[in-house]
Amino acid sequence: MSEYNLSSGHQKNVFVAILLWFFLGYGFGAHNYYLGRFSIGIAQLIFLIVGFLTFILGFVEPILFGIGVIIIIVLGVWWLVDLIYVFKYTNTSNIITLNSSSNNSKLDELEKLHNLLEKGVITKPEFESKKQKIMENY
Repeated sequence: MSEYNLSSGHQKNVFVAILLWFFLGYGFGAHNYYLGRFSIGIAQLIFLIVGFLTFILGFVEPILFGIGVIIIIVLGVWWLVDLIYVFKYTNTSNIITLNSSSNNSKLDELEKLHNLLEKGVITKPEFESKKQKIMENY
């Protein structure tokens, strides 16, 4: 059995991502910009602005106060759930195991590796590198 660590090469530091999540994540979504999730970060910023404005305008129109509170609560839950994504997007390394028992041939392993390339799990240079390792192990 052969184990290969397929890294995308774009790994982010989990410590930096957690600091951004904790200090600038709520509403601003700074951790999402760091992790390359720009649209999610922008959506969180829009929710913050709308929630804050409706909360403030709620002192004039009471229904807006309730809407603002709900938006701010939803944003808080979203912020907590985003902690899961901080860990998910900072661990971009994939470990695959290619079975090299007598039943599986080199062709089977290359086919599995090619499927990973087609699915976008690995890049073309990673495919070529891993293919070369498989060819050398036999």
